[in-house]
Amino acid sequence: LERTVALLQWDQETYLPPEGVKDRAEQLALLEGIAHQRLTAVETGRLLAELGSVAENPRGDESLPAIERDFLRVMRRRYDRAVKLPADFVTMTARAEGLSQAAWAGARRDNNFAAFIPHLAAMIDCARKKAGYWGYTENPYDGLLDIYEPGMGAQEIGGLFAVLRGSLAPLLRHIAACPPPDVSFLNQSFDIEKQAALNRRLMDYIGFDRGRGRLDTSAHPFTTTLGSNDIRITTRYFPNNLLSGVFSVIHETGHALYEMGFPEELRGTCLADGASMAIHESQSRFWENVIGRSRSFWEGCFPILREYFPAQLGAISAGAFYRAVNAVKPSLIRVDADEVSYSLHIILRFELEQELISGSLAPENLPSVWREKNRAYFGIAGDTDSEGVLQDIHWSMGSFGYFPSYALGNLYGLQFTGQLNRDIPNLEALAAGGDFAPLRSWLNDTIYRHGCRLEPAELLHSVTGQKLSARPFVDYIEAKYRELYQL
Repeated sequence: LERTVALLQWDQETYLPPEGVKDRAEQLALLEGIAHQRLTAVETGRLLAELGSVAENPRGDESLPAIERDFLRVMRRRYDRAVKLPADFVTMTARAEGLSQAAWAGARRDNNFAAFIPHLAAMIDCARKKAGYWGYTENPYDGLLDIYEPGMGAQEIGGLFAVLRGSLAPLLRHIAACPPPDVSFLNQSFDIEKQAALNRRLMDYIGFDRGRGRLDTSAHPFTTTLGSNDIRITTRYFPNNLLSGVFSVIHETGHALYEMGFPEELRGTCLADGASMAIHESQSRFWENVIGRSRSFWEGCFPILREYFPAQLGAISAGAFYRAVNAVKPSLIRVDADEVSYSLHIILRFELEQELISGSLAPENLPSVWREKNRAYFGIAGDTDSEGVLQDIHWSMGSFGYFPSYALGNLYGLQFTGQLNRDIPNLEALAAGGDFAPLRSWLNDTIYRHGCRLEPAELLHSVTGQKLSARPFVDYIEAKYRELYQL
């Protein structure tokens, strides 16, 4: 049922005719209601209890095999959360989300935030009610964060983000005073059909198995799993922005490789999932930035780009392209942001989400506050809501609490990378030669094979022996960009 819901949602974002939205919302509401009924059935609770899985001991009977106890822990968590949500609320929320996403797509296209306000208000109301049903100690936002990052609250995340802000904001100011790299060759027209062909080639280059997935276009890039051997990714193309499509495809391929890496024994169960959204984002952000924005990657891959765009890139060197894709310039668009400023985009959204959920910020005032924060963080505000508060799909889906996962993913990813470099010291040479098989094997063996059998902190410790810290990411950013800008 859940995979069927995912299929209908994928279709809504890719091929659904505009007039089909209302029917699709009803279809989604029906299926999500049935799935909720199945999960919260008395029989489900009885079976969990028979196996010794209770709130105080979610892993159940100690005599069971470890994999069975991990399964019970995850199922108990899902069950306990689901039974707290009334069935009519689940159906109503699913219907509202379907209509909200369609309204957001139209509002973004037409730069019409006013048309989206009622749907945003409805999503905020649904999020507050979810937090109330699930419970929280003091901050309702913590109840929403727990969906994506189990055990992490706003206070802990805020502490990590304070370290990021304290390091990245001054570095951004220092870089702004430096001569920028030449990016003029990117300010040309790049045929969209050729971009699509190039990105399919990039997927193959990295290791995406197109026998188990496909690439399509949507208003906002995403990855969804419709089955163990059916992982879909999407991107979007702009004729005057080659890098947007390239890096969104690399990013979403990182998500897809994680989903494709779950072992056979976990497939078809609730254990075939990422340890958390931040762990999932650690994989996409790792491929997009640590690999995709590295010098060694473009030493091997840049000739492929020149095959597709010889007129635009024929006279450009791989080194010049590497400097251009790592140019640091404050951007209005989160998904196109450079590595230095990206986490600041997330911190901005983290702050706004808390205000929206607490009620201290009314939805109708969001665009003006958004612009104020953009001026404070980046020195720019933007002229349209389409490139401002309407640029992301997350709030239209009611996914409040998701955004911090991106920046937390940066942190997890760099701690994993430290161990990766110790285990594969010639990784740069392999990347320059386009050989990513050893890297994919390492990721499979250390991260993918666990699915969500381990909690995020357990997984991080199993790979690195460390606790989550912002320092490795900050050290990586400062070393890379101080060299690039000769600071």
